[in-house]
This record gives sequence, structure tokens and C-alpha cells, in this order.
Amino acid sequence: MHNSRKLWSIFGPVILAFVLVFVVFSLPIKNNHSTKMERQAAVSLSAVIFKNQSIKKQALSDKQVNFVPFFGSSELRRMDRFHPSVMAQRYHNYTPFLFGSRGTQSLPQFFNINSMAKEMQGRKAVYIISPQWFTAQGVLQPAFKFYNGSYANLTWLQTANPKSPYDRYTAQRLIKLIGTDGTVGVAAEKIAKGKSLSSWDHFVINTRVNLLQHEDTLFSEFQIDQNYQKHILPNVSRLPKAYNYNKLYQSAIKIGKHSTSNNPFSVKDSFYNQRIKGHEKELAGSQKNFNYTKSPEYGDLQVVLHEFARTNSDVLFVIPPVNEKWERFTGLDMNMYYSSVEKIKFQLHEQGFNNVVDLSHDGNKPAFMEDTIHIGWAGWVKFDKVTSAFINDKNTKTSYKLSDKFLSSEWMNLNPTQNNLDQFKSQLNK
Repeated sequence: MHNSRKLWSIFGPVILAFVLVFVVFSLPIKNNHSTKMERQAAVSLSAVIFKNQSIKKQALSDKQVNFVPFFGSSELRRMDRFHPSVMAQRYHNYTPFLFGSRGTQSLPQFFNINSMAKEMQGRKAVYIISPQWFTAQGVLQPAFKFYNGSYANLTWLQTANPKSPYDRYTAQRLIKLIGTDGTVGVAAEKIAKGKSLSSWDHFVINTRVNLLQHEDTLFSEFQIDQNYQKHILPNVSRLPKAYNYNKLYQSAIKIGKHSTSNNPFSVKDSFYNQRIKGHEKELAGSQKNFNYTKSPEYGDLQVVLHEFARTNSDVLFVIPPVNEKWERFTGLDMNMYYSSVEKIKFQLHEQGFNNVVDLSHDGNKPAFMEDTIHIGWAGWVKFDKVTSAFINDKNTKTSYKLSDKFLSSEWMNLNPTQNNLDQFKSQLNK
């Protein structure tokens, strides 16, 4: 009897803990996040919100607030008074739900979009696509792992089809970035080889998804940045009550010029002081060997486009510029840069994604850029004008015709001369 009590004192709390966890994670899931929490999450740009599902899925299903997904990367963190979230709160009947930070390129965005496929059905979205993503290696492994987690991967695996070239491609990329270990790696390897998952595979995947779903619902409100209180609300009051594009644009130029007065590159003073000043010698000519025309990112973009087509999403693609003064200083080949832009647009237009705004030639305009590669002030005002017009246009229609030839290494490594693009186009029509 004494030994039994002793054993219970040792193992009893552990057993009770396991029972409690089992009970909690077996309870029905109820999403009951407040509208206030949804608004905070919409501008949080937290990796927690990006990777998990509870809050973002509820927000996109909200009938009271018109949340519109804005997909992008680090530019979304530049929250001045002309930022799209501030402008929307002041002037528009929608609320951007921001998905993006440094490193959230096409493949992390694919898993993000896939995880809320039901909520994306037939809705409008904005997708900021930066040529700087299209490097020789594509998305970096640390960035991918930071913004992509087991929950999103397992959600995708629930419906992954080994007969689909898109799912086989995605599985191959997933293996390259996370390896073949664990439930996700083993299942992805099967999909990559064109093999179906077994009933046991699906049981394990579905069980883990169920557990992660409960965990997400319980803990998704933690680690949400307070950007709404710190940056959105204070900046709303700095905008005039009545919307006037020309006045806003001129005001943005004035503020931008005042904020970029201590350097020859027209970048924000604080950015120059922290990132450039004292390092000019080593930065001069540092981008002369950059090339954005050959990259696995073109294949990653294709699986994003396939997901948008699958969900019949009506998407506006925005291609931002780079700071022209800075690029001249660092030696970036602007002919190469504009060629990469044309390659991106070719991939979009040839498959019916015709809502494309090309801002790539605006990098020399006053106060258009906040720093070397990120939109600011006047750039945000123009961005807001085109995105709000698209979102409020009820007559836009989608008609997509995808080709898996855009998943090929031939396309990813194609030098986008006009002749090469014409030849590739002829293959699409066969």
C-alpha cells in the first residue's frame, strides 16, 4: 500500500496532466475571437498569425468587417500615416489583413493561402510581388522555417494529390527546405515520388491536425504585436477627414522630403544613419552581380497562382520599385531588373491574371520610396489608390488558364529576352 501511494505521488500528477490535456484537446472547437482581436491581428504581422489559422480564418469569415487579405513581405511593416491599413481605416469600407514580413516569399505564402482555402473562395486579395525575391536560391531555409510550421504543412498534406504536378513540385520544395524526417517529411517524400499516402498516414496527419487546431484556438491570441494601437490609430488622426488623392500625394511628398534630408539617396534619415552611414565604401557596387531572372521563385510563384485559381480568388498583383538612386550607387543592373519584371508579368498575363499594377519605374519619383527597396509616403498613396479602386470594383471577373510548364526548370532558368518569351509562349499553345 505504501509503495502504491509512493508510485502515485510520482506518476499521478503526470497521468492527470495527460488526461487533462486529452480532455481539453478533445473538446469541440469554438472560435470566438473578438472584433478588436481580429483588428489587432490584421496588422500584427506576427509569425504566429501567419503560421496558425484560428484568428485569420475567423476574420476572413467575418460578416460585419470586410477584411481583405494583403499578401507581401517586409514593405508591409513600413507603417506611416499613408500605409494601406491607415488609409483604409480613414477612407475605405474594408480592412486589410496583412500577411507578410521579411522572408515571406511565394512558398510560405502558398502554405498560408492553402491553410485558409475555404475562406479564400471567390474573394478579392492583393499580392505584392517583389523582384528581389527571385534570387538564385529563392526563399532561404531559415526564413521558410520561421514562417512555415507543421500545422500548415499537415493541412496541405490532408488533400495533397500525388497525381498533381503542383503538389509533387510543392512536396519536392518542402523536402529541400525541411528534409525528409518526421511525419511531414516522410509524407512529402511519398507525394514527391507520385505515391499515395496510406490510410495510416492520413490517420496520423488528421490526428495531428486536430491537436494543432485545438492548440491554435487556445493560444493564437498570444504574441500579437500591438501595431494597431501603436501605429494605425495614432496615424489615422493625422490624415485629413476628406479623401483627396492629389492633396494626399503632395502632402506625402512634402513629408517624405522632410524625412530624407541628410543623405544623397533619398532614404529615411534614420535608415541612412543606422544602415548606410559609414559603410558607403563597401556598399558601392555591391549589387552589380545580382540577377533576378533565374530562380526557383518562379516555380514557387506558380503554385501560388494555382492556389488562387483553385479558390477562384480575384487578385491584384502589385510590383513595387526599387530606389533608383541607391541602385545606381550599388551597381544593380536595371536592364536585368526590368527583364525580371517582364518575366513575372508574362507568367501572370499568360495565365489570365490580368490585374497587375507595375510600379517598377516609379523608383525615381520624389518620396516614393522610404528606403532602398521599400515603398513609403507617396508610394503608399498611389498604392492605396489602385488597390482601393480594385477592391471596390464589383465588376471584375476571373478567367484563369494555368500551365504546369511554368513549374519547369526551363522556365525558372529562362533568360527573358523577347525572343525567348515568344518561343516559350508557342510551347504553351501546343
